[in-house]
Amino acid sequence: MNPLSTRRIGRWLTARVQGGIGRLTVLPTLLLVLSACSTSFFYDRLDTFIVWQVNGYVSLDKAQKTELKRRVSDYLNVIRADEVPRLAQLLSAIATDIESGSVTPPMIDARFQEMLAMTEELVTGVMPDAEWLLQSLSEQQIQELAKNLNELNDEMYGEYSGTTEEERRKRRNKSSISAIQRFTGRLTDTQKELVTGALQRMTDSSEQWIEYQREWQRQFIDLLTNTPPGAEFTENLTVLLVYPRSLHPPEYRAAVEANRAIFNDMMAELLNGLTERQRARMTKTVLGYADTLTRLAENRAN
Repeated sequence: MNPLSTRRIGRWLTARVQGGIGRLTVLPTLLLVLSACSTSFFYDRLDTFIVWQVNGYVSLDKAQKTELKRRVSDYLNVIRADEVPRLAQLLSAIATDIESGSVTPPMIDARFQEMLAMTEELVTGVMPDAEWLLQSLSEQQIQELAKNLNELNDEMYGEYSGTTEEERRKRRNKSSISAIQRFTGRLTDTQKELVTGALQRMTDSSEQWIEYQREWQRQFIDLLTNTPPGAEFTENLTVLLVYPRSLHPPEYRAAVEANRAIFNDMMAELLNGLTERQRARMTKTVLGYADTLTRLAENRAN
């Protein structure tokens, strides 16, 4: 199996979630992913899929695969019982915000912070299993992981930063409008100009993001190669996996925050200016995701 092929599935989402400009489509992207993976049929097989994805980064032996699948399955049951209902409630609240037609930038930022906090909680929950897996890797496996991460970074550099600024701008405009229209239906020319105008004012931090990714990878591989004693390893790994934003250089962090402020202003204006038909469609879509998640939690396996 080509180790890069499995990683392409999640790479575009990762770039949008962590990149400064990509934050424009964080919520639409996340909801689309949820719509694709929140059915009971898929969720009940998600442990196998996750092991397959991990194996795309580093070749696991049979014992590692078996134990990882068991651990992932146990944690997915916890998420299904405890976290999925919370996410359904959050989506219902977002739908209410949209339906109100009185969205403010602070409201959007608050929802973003709620979702970020939930993400950090989920990653914190998986830390014991991640620590076990990483400490079980042999020197050869760590070398393979480092090689694959380097290849991934090179691909991402070419895809997200290796083009001209004008090409990146056109791609951002197209992908952002497309993501929003999946929820609202076709945007008017005025609405499209609102989106592209906001993107134009944002700082293009693509290359800064790639450099941050490389630094994160350097620290990650160094931690695996020069494993410190117990508590110190756990503490350092938690920073890397749960709070990676704490490693952002000040100038990059400032650019991301400035971009999010522009996004919040733009999104509030866009949501409040939706036509009746667009608002009804977007509200129905988000509530549909919330309902799917609620049913997923209620139908969890015994």
